[in-house]
Amino acid sequence: MTLTNFMEDDLFIHCIRILLITGFTLGMMVALTTFKYTLRKVLAIFSVYLIWVCLSSWTIISIFGFFFFTKIMFFTISLPAFVLAYKMDFYSPAQAMFNYATQIGFSLIIAMTVLLINSAVNGNPYIYFLILTVVYSIVIYLEYRYLRKPFLNLMHTVHIGWGTMSLIPLCFCALLLVIANVPFYYIREPIRAVYIYGLLALIIVVYMVVYQSILRQYRLQMVSHDKELLMLQVASMEKQAKNVLATEERLKILRHDIRHFSIVMNSCLKDGSMEEARHLLSGLEDTLNRSETPHYCQNYIINSVLSYYLNIAQEEGVQVHSIFMAPPKNAIDSVSFSVVLANALENALHACRNESGERMIRLKSRMNGSQYLMELENTCRKKISFDEDGLPISQKGSEHGIGTKSILSFARQTRSSVNFRQEDGMFILQMITNTAVR
Repeated sequence: MTLTNFMEDDLFIHCIRILLITGFTLGMMVALTTFKYTLRKVLAIFSVYLIWVCLSSWTIISIFGFFFFTKIMFFTISLPAFVLAYKMDFYSPAQAMFNYATQIGFSLIIAMTVLLINSAVNGNPYIYFLILTVVYSIVIYLEYRYLRKPFLNLMHTVHIGWGTMSLIPLCFCALLLVIANVPFYYIREPIRAVYIYGLLALIIVVYMVVYQSILRQYRLQMVSHDKELLMLQVASMEKQAKNVLATEERLKILRHDIRHFSIVMNSCLKDGSMEEARHLLSGLEDTLNRSETPHYCQNYIINSVLSYYLNIAQEEGVQVHSIFMAPPKNAIDSVSFSVVLANALENALHACRNESGERMIRLKSRMNGSQYLMELENTCRKKISFDEDGLPISQKGSEHGIGTKSILSFARQTRSSVNFRQEDGMFILQMITNTAVR
């Protein structure tokens, strides 16, 4: 398959070429994508898409010819792929567009380069397909090996500006298609390949500038995030300290009372007043029970947070039900988790304070294989507004509250799944964290 014989009307070769390039482009996209669907569903969707690519391309080429197909392939191949990226990507539509438009642009240049290489070595279609497979496989491996982690980290952390940045690869793709197809396909005038490579050099420079801009934004956001998280941790530690101080104060009172108790008990024993002695012992036992810090889990830091908030809830007449297992220390940082838990419980307590009648807070957690599951429910009869991502909107404004931001930040860092919902007069927070080594 050279520049000379490429224009021959070999329908089968053209369709195989289109199917391979499309499949490899999907592979490039997958290398830098986290999908919100299961692997089986993703494979099923891709299979249907590739069948559409094969049938539509075969029909158009057989009726109108290959060069007509090159002028409309954006609408038959690329546009449906953009829709798939929009629907399937775990991140925002703008992030999905940036990723896939970038992959399409570079894939077009790779496909053109392989054709030029095959022409230079006077290769046949089999050599062409072999070179195509090898080059794309190397690109997909390099993207997965070296670009996936930093790219996904940016996706996790930077959430603004992607709409504007996605215009860059979209314009790049449009300009590339125009250069390659208008007024005729570039293989009829090979010198136009120079324009395409010049455009590639320009887009690389632009991407370097964009990367520096994203990196600066990322650093600023991390500084703001660290400051906010530190403030939350300090607030959480203050509340834990208050809990410890309250317990110490109760123990001071108890030590003072024990001296009087000892004197009265000695008098009762000397006088033989056994009934009064038993009454004194019962009262002492009740006092000791009230002075103890409630034990909800084995982790001291997390138990302090639970004790502080659940005690306040009980003192304010809120029914508390807790079956709690602390997350494994080697998989989840206790301090970070305690901050998340403190914010979630504070939100729950605040919601209960705004309710009348029977109020309740239910907290439960457990391990399910390598997954740590936590669910927090609280009474909330007032209608809660959720945004398009299913996140609760603060009643103080249009954005999420500090507590929700803290929970979402923890979820991004630990790759946890968080779900908020309201049903039957209860607000429910569910969080699933994979504790396996990542």
